[in-house]
Amino acid sequence: MATTRLMTWDPTQFFRTEEGLPSSPYALLILNHPINERAYDVLRKNALTTVCADGGANHFYEMMKARGREDVDHPTTIIGDLDSIHPTIKSHYESHGVNVIYHHDDYSTDFTKALRYIRANTAEILSSSSSSTTTPEQTNTTTTDQQYKESDGLSILILGGLGGRVDQAFSQIHHLYSNSTIPSSSSSASSSEGNRKEGRGNGNEGALYLVSEESITFILHPGKNVIRTPGAKRADLAISTTSGEEKEYLLEENVGIIPLSGPERITTKGFQWDVESWETEIGGQISTSNHIRAEEVEVSAGGAVLFTVELAGRFKRSSSSSSSSSSS
Repeated sequence: MATTRLMTWDPTQFFRTEEGLPSSPYALLILNHPINERAYDVLRKNALTTVCADGGANHFYEMMKARGREDVDHPTTIIGDLDSIHPTIKSHYESHGVNVIYHHDDYSTDFTKALRYIRANTAEILSSSSSSTTTPEQTNTTTTDQQYKESDGLSILILGGLGGRVDQAFSQIHHLYSNSTIPSSSSSASSSEGNRKEGRGNGNEGALYLVSEESITFILHPGKNVIRTPGAKRADLAISTTSGEEKEYLLEENVGIIPLSGPERITTKGFQWDVESWETEIGGQISTSNHIRAEEVEVSAGGAVLFTVELAGRFKRSSSSSSSSSSS
C-alpha cells in the first residue's frame, strides 16, 4: 500500500530575522531583472552565497552604487555567457576578486546555468558555513550551535521580477517549474510523513523560491503539502498591538494555486474558500485571490502545482504597492 507523501514548506523562515538562522540554508540567485531591494536587504543577512546570472550583476552593481557600496558589497559569483553584463561592471568585479565564470551553452539560459552552478557546488557552500566567521553575505555572526550540515538541502531564493514583458514572466515560471526537484511516483511510495525533509526533493537539493516584486512563489509537490504561514495579515484576525505601532507582518493573506501541466484536482485546508477534489486547469477554473485563514495551510494535488503568496508590504519592491483581493 502506497504511503501518502507529505511535504512541508516554510517560506517565511527566511524573513523571520528575530529567530536567528532559518532552518534551511539558502543561496541567493540574482536574475537580470530589477531587484526587490527590500526583500534583498533581509535575505542577504543569512545567505551563504550570492550568485548573479550574467546581467543580474548589472542590477546588483547599480543597487550598491546607489548606496555608495559598490566597492564593498559584491556577489560571490557571476556566471553566464557574459553577453549581458556591462564590460566595465565585469572589470570592476574581476578587480575585486569576484569569481566571474564564462559558460557558453546555446541550450540553457543564464538562469539555468546559475542554478546548475549552485547545485553543483552545494557541498562546498554548505561546508563553508561551518566556519565561525561570517560570509560576505551574512551580517549576523554564525555561532557553533547554529551550523548547517553538508547533508542539509540548500534552498535557492531567486530574486527576479515577474513584471514587465509577459513572455519573460512565463519564462521564469517555466524555469522555476522545470528546475524544481519533483519526487517521482516510485519514490513517493516509500516516503512517509516522518522521513520527508522540509521543502526538499531528491538527494540534498533544496527548494526553489522565486521572490518577485510582491510575492514569493514555489512549486508544490504531488501529494499533501503543508505550508507554514505565520505572521499573515489576515482579515479574520483583529489587529492588536501593545505599543500602538502596527504589527510587523510577514505575508499578506492573498494566495494563488495554479496548475501548470494540465488538469489537476486539488484539496485545500486553512483558506477562506477551501475545496475538495476540485478540478482546476488553465482555460477552466483556477484558484486565485484566496485568503489564508490559519497558521498552517494545506494543499493536496495529484501533480505539481504553483503556489504563490503575497509578501507583506514592508518586503515589497515599491512602497506604493498595495494588496489586492479581487474575487476569482
